[in-house]
Amino acid sequence: MKPIILLDINGVLNPKLQQGDKPDGNNAQLSDLKAALVHRLSTKGRLAWVSTSNEDLVDSLERQLQLEVKPLRVEITEPDDEDRHTPKLGSVSRWLNTMEAEGNADWDAIVWIDDALEADVHDWAHQYHQPVLLEKPGPEEGLTEAHVVAVQVFITNHGRSHAR
Repeated sequence: MKPIILLDINGVLNPKLQQGDKPDGNNAQLSDLKAALVHRLSTKGRLAWVSTSNEDLVDSLERQLQLEVKPLRVEITEPDDEDRHTPKLGSVSRWLNTMEAEGNADWDAIVWIDDALEADVHDWAHQYHQPVLLEKPGPEEGLTEAHVVAVQVFITNHGRSHAR
């Protein structure tokens, strides 16, 4: 099983600006632990940024991480989803549908790691046609070893059920 791993930045990776930097995010830095966890996630599936962070910050993180496969980027449109509690749900759903319609969805499961996942995203995940794992880190601590282990368990368990 090879999932797409939708990964938020703020509240999950919590990059820090180096002292004296401008607030444009050009020199955002991840802790060594967060960088190592992202590298481990990148071996579990294809990463896709799902963030409202500006492009300069995302570019800076990608330069720091130097991943083998450049993460995809989910375009987050302005909230046109006032009826949704999870602000990015509409954008993520549209992006996934577009990727599938264009034949660019080479994954067989979804992992979404975000600190702003609410009850509506659980309903969406339950009805989605592929297995979905939702991980909601606390915004103070962000991504932890336990979240990466949960992703591995999800992949292992669903991989076995699909192999039968």
